[in-house]
Parts: sequence; structure tokens; C-alpha cells
Amino acid sequence: MTYRRQDNVVARAVAGENVLIPVHGCTDSVYTLNVTGCRLWDLLAEAHTEAELAAALADHYHVDPAAVAADVKLFLADLVRMQLVTVVD
Repeated sequence: MTYRRQDNVVARAVAGENVLIPVHGCTDSVYTLNVTGCRLWDLLAEAHTEAELAAALADHYHVDPAAVAADVKLFLADLVRMQLVTVVD
């Protein structure tokens, strides 16, 4: 499965916080991101698998991909649940 961010969601820095703001009512709340979440959101501009995202984070932060794999899985599940990311295939 690959994941890609929804086109109707914008990311903004507001009052020192990084937030995802849905446009046109795809959800009724905003989602706050930490620095790692922002990195994943940037990567999700294109379709990626969980493994690709974990590998990219691992490379960026110089850690083992297995160390971030579970967190990436949970992050993606949250984004899909909130309709901020879509499953491409």
C-alpha cells in the first residue's frame, strides 16, 4: 500500500505550531505536527509506502528503520482516519 496526502489539506506554521488545516470540510478539526510529522507530511506530497517513509526518516535522523517503523505506521493510521492522507493502492 502507498499513501499520499490529500490535496484539500494545507500545512501552516501558526503561532509556533505546525498544523494541518483541512479545506472544504474533509474533517472538522486541525492536526498539530511535530518536526518529524512535518518531515513525513513533506514526503507524502508523493505516494510512498510505510517502509519507504520509515527508511527516509531513518536516513534523515541516522537511526535504524525498524526503530521508526511502528511510529510511521501509527502516524499514517491517524492521518488516514482523519482523512488527511489517502491510500493510493
